[in-house]
Amino acid sequence: MHISRRNFFRTTLSTSAAVAAGVVASGLPFSEEAFGEPRRGWFFDPALNAFQATDAKGVIWLNSNENAYGPWPSMMPVMREALNFGHRYPRTEYGQLIDTISRLHRVKPSQVSLGCGSSEILRVCAEVFTGPGKTLVQASPTFESLGQYSRTRGATVRSVALNNKFEHDLQNMLPQGGEKVGLVYICNPNNPTASITPRKDIETYIKQLPEDTFVLIDEAYHHFALKSPDYVSFLDQPMDDPRIIVARTFSKIYGLAGMRLGYAVATEETSCKLRTYASFDNVNMVSARVGNAALHDDAGLAAAIKRSTDDRDAFLAEVKKRNISCIPTQANFAMIDTGKPIRQSIDYFKSKNIMIGRPFPPLTTHARITIGTPSEMKAFWSAWDERKA
Repeated sequence: MHISRRNFFRTTLSTSAAVAAGVVASGLPFSEEAFGEPRRGWFFDPALNAFQATDAKGVIWLNSNENAYGPWPSMMPVMREALNFGHRYPRTEYGQLIDTISRLHRVKPSQVSLGCGSSEILRVCAEVFTGPGKTLVQASPTFESLGQYSRTRGATVRSVALNNKFEHDLQNMLPQGGEKVGLVYICNPNNPTASITPRKDIETYIKQLPEDTFVLIDEAYHHFALKSPDYVSFLDQPMDDPRIIVARTFSKIYGLAGMRLGYAVATEETSCKLRTYASFDNVNMVSARVGNAALHDDAGLAAAIKRSTDDRDAFLAEVKKRNISCIPTQANFAMIDTGKPIRQSIDYFKSKNIMIGRPFPPLTTHARITIGTPSEMKAFWSAWDERKA
């Protein structure tokens, strides 16, 4: 078949747009099919069978669990200064960040693996611990990317419904019928429900697993759950078990979602395996410097935690005032029952220039709402009340 130069470039540019949007037609992670809701800045238009850029002007983004306040003041001068070295590969910055993380968690630097966001940590874990003949066990609903990565590797993914307290149903997450479970994923607090699975229950569960089953504990929302008596970090108080991997991110409390920076802490042997599959130079110069600065700002962390807690309390007060059913939250977001099919709610708020969370079956009427700034939440509640009037 003859391909004209014009058609060649049209095809190439369309493919580039798809790649830039992080979406591919083959069903790999972050496809529209997998997530059911556009990523910020791009959406798939079925009518045109193409990717289109969204108009972000005036949009209130309450759909991605981001920190609405952005990076802390202490990070900004570091970020600006680091841009002067944008023409250089990271050199000392990489090691300095690892050293800071290792001191923070009282582990050896060789136990720390950096990632382009904790998303890369999840992808690497799928590479190491899943594949043909192996099963990933996870909750339902939970953060989807690890399941997508594991399916791409040819693994079986078994999703177990949360229990009636919205905790991980750990007994039903044990291996079944000769199942070869390579990896268990526990997101705690869980995304999208913002709920906690008690630490003591997780410990009991891990002790029941086969010796060759590893457990990835995703503590992306760790800093928002510190007041919960049932929550104890596996980094702050490690469990003596070499199969545990703990992932953290700078995207949430640190306000660096756009910088793409995360890390994992595991045994030296496991960390070595993770680094084997990680991208080379996976952390850029600016992210490494800013992340290092953030970890040295204890006052900034305390202020960010207090602000997020205050905002969450204010949100829950509005929920109570309206007698809305809400899953108890220990994160910077909450799932509330809209009383209507979730797609209707998404479309309604979108018409008001407010983006809310994507569908999370089987919670067919629940909306995941990221808690934004006071002015953003005022707009959200105004739209909610107008709809209910």
